[in-house]
Amino acid sequence: MGEQASASKSASQLWHEIREAEVVPGTISCWWLYQAGLACKAPDGAVLLVDPYLSDAVTRSYGLARAVPAPLDPAEVEVDAVLASHAHEDHLDPDAIEPFASHPRTRFVGPPTAMAKVTAKGVDRSRTTALVPGDEIEVGGLTVRAVHARHVFALEPAEDAIGYRISHGDVSVYHSGDTVYDSDIVPDTLGVTASFIAINGTAGNMNAHEAAMLAWRQGAKVAFPFHYGLWQDADYGEGATLDPGAFSDTLARLGGDGTSQVLRVGERVVIGPEGVRP
Repeated sequence: MGEQASASKSASQLWHEIREAEVVPGTISCWWLYQAGLACKAPDGAVLLVDPYLSDAVTRSYGLARAVPAPLDPAEVEVDAVLASHAHEDHLDPDAIEPFASHPRTRFVGPPTAMAKVTAKGVDRSRTTALVPGDEIEVGGLTVRAVHARHVFALEPAEDAIGYRISHGDVSVYHSGDTVYDSDIVPDTLGVTASFIAINGTAGNMNAHEAAMLAWRQGAKVAFPFHYGLWQDADYGEGATLDPGAFSDTLARLGGDGTSQVLRVGERVVIGPEGVRP
């Protein structure tokens, strides 16, 4: 695969950076957390995490041990909301639910099956919000809209999987969650400023080339490939497309005004209406 993503900050250092970061009005700051994990912060200080996998729970269920340390400690992280795109353990981390819930202001958002897993861990239902495509909620200064996804994974079906469109003013961020390429995603996400898209190409996800096609059809100003780097390459399965360079190359070949950027874990990117700000 391409250059291996690596975290240069400890979990405490990264959380301190996110907590203390000042966000300019009219922008959203984002940090990649391996796999499909993403932190987003609004100018009013609201912080949400999307699909943060911060434990080694998948070792129990699928025998896949994480190859890199967790970038954040859920017991330390106090956020406004934890969003899950679906109930699979590398997106809704079962070992992180209770530590997240220990912070009274943190709420949980996701499709119905994911929220059922949260309440099964003893979290009061009043702290959960179940969404289906088209539903919209506010998390501080961020508007969160559930969008279409189609996660075809025979071993563990996720029929109510969703993606997210997270907006603040004129800036919007798409988070694909897990999904195959599906043209029905485009109307929900057309014109997004930034697109974070799974590229691994196995276990019910787009490959790098299909992901580039989606970003191109969305008209995203900037696209970020993710959903790689958490496990050893072989663990993603035969035929996986784990080189983010393949995504970038295909997007460039398609043409248009959109660009791509390969992130390092824990790297802050500032999304403004024009794309990534220096």
